[in-house]
Amino acid sequence: MTDGIAHLKLRVFISSVQKELADERMEMKVLFTSDPFLVQHTVPCFFEQYPAPLRPDKKAYLKLLDKCQIYILIIGREYGSGSGQTATHIEYDFAQRRQLPTLVCVKGGKTFARDKKVDAFFRQVCEDGHTYSRFETLAELHSIVRRRLIEHIKETYEVSPTKLEKEVGESSAALASTFERAQIDNRTCTDLTPSLVRELSGKLDPERRQKITPAEQNNLLLQRGYLWLHAASQKNKPTAAGLLLMGKHPTTLYPQCRIQLDVYPGRTQDSEAVVAETIRANIPTAIETAVRLIQANTRRTPRVVGLKRVELPEYPKVALREALVNALAHRDYEDSTGHVVVEVFSDRIVVSNPGLPVGHPSLKRLRSGSLRSRSRNPLLSQGLVFLGLMEERGTGIRRMRGSMLVHGLDAPTFAFDGNDFVLTLPGAADDLARIKTPEAKVSQPVERVHLTPRQKAILDQVALQGSITNRQVQERFDIVRDTAFRDLTVLTEEGLLRLEGRGRSTRYVLAEPAR
Repeated sequence: MTDGIAHLKLRVFISSVQKELADERMEMKVLFTSDPFLVQHTVPCFFEQYPAPLRPDKKAYLKLLDKCQIYILIIGREYGSGSGQTATHIEYDFAQRRQLPTLVCVKGGKTFARDKKVDAFFRQVCEDGHTYSRFETLAELHSIVRRRLIEHIKETYEVSPTKLEKEVGESSAALASTFERAQIDNRTCTDLTPSLVRELSGKLDPERRQKITPAEQNNLLLQRGYLWLHAASQKNKPTAAGLLLMGKHPTTLYPQCRIQLDVYPGRTQDSEAVVAETIRANIPTAIETAVRLIQANTRRTPRVVGLKRVELPEYPKVALREALVNALAHRDYEDSTGHVVVEVFSDRIVVSNPGLPVGHPSLKRLRSGSLRSRSRNPLLSQGLVFLGLMEERGTGIRRMRGSMLVHGLDAPTFAFDGNDFVLTLPGAADDLARIKTPEAKVSQPVERVHLTPRQKAILDQVALQGSITNRQVQERFDIVRDTAFRDLTVLTEEGLLRLEGRGRSTRYVLAEPAR
């Protein structure tokens, strides 16, 4: 596979009657945002509110379609308003003139009642020789489009999903909660934090433009399901996922989204908490606030590194952030009675969130770190990936475990308490000396092996994030694939890194030294 194919980005135009099939269009946004393979290789294009041209253009949507490589048509009951051809029909004819690969999905069975104009349109589609797939539910539509798109990309570009991407993609539709896609009518884009809007929309921009206009920002967020278009007012409004990721005050609408952080002086709750803070903010801000409060209320130990004296925190920041991300990304938001609770004791930190892991995995599989990522909140999870708060779905527990061990602490533990998932980060307790200095975080062979500065930097990055891939090394150090492979091979052969996974799922982790 060449680098050009590996970075393949196909624009996919989704065409349908907007009002009648609003739920189906939202399901497509969920698909293109939650499926890891399609996130990597496709960009959805919807014409809900494309940036207005400087001159009036009633067919501006065709200019958007002209930039696309795949056309998806969803046929329902209604043809649309107006006496002539509707926009959907015009889009279809334009796509056929351009000979775009066309995927047709038809809602309902053979007895499903449709407008006469829809019947005539459907006959034209069949006479043009297109095969079509029928669906009854949103989950069926999700599965059909996903399967046929992957088949097309595989046959045309010889690019296939990895085993992990396949497993995550297949589970997304069946396990996803409807909470995060809820269309909030009493909030507008003015209720969102401008800096987070710019950051998230910038990460969604496939062309990586340096400057994106407000209209383009809204369109990018609209295409991914973080905004929706209110038909009557023609204004963009946030979905639940968009509000939780970017909202100024999301807990005024969803009070269950708060974090309760309590710091106790001892190892139990017998004494009154010395800090009792309720964090009410969007998810990115809540995570950073919680991490800052934890680090301010846990111990630090002095060390001398080289000629400098440094203060090392009791808990690695990576583990704290991953624990909070895990709780906020995967919790059950439909449970309006529960919220995330963080309890800081003198010997441990306990993070509890409502909702057991989807799929009901065993504690043994959770501890192993081999559990495949399954999220009940795929829009939130992928949004956190775009914002850089999640490295990659499915790697959080491994990153948490690796950062704790490298820091000199024990691995996290997990438990189920009724309907709550409980994650515990063991602290140093009475032995702060076990906390490792930065230069001691890599096993002893570093002292006897001559490494290049880049190879040492790769080790530092693995120690920081728990694992690394060849692609990540290429991007971080601006080197080609073969050079990255040689560096990783040297570090592996010298016993500093260990290989995990196969094929495109291959990653490198620190080789744990014998205790």
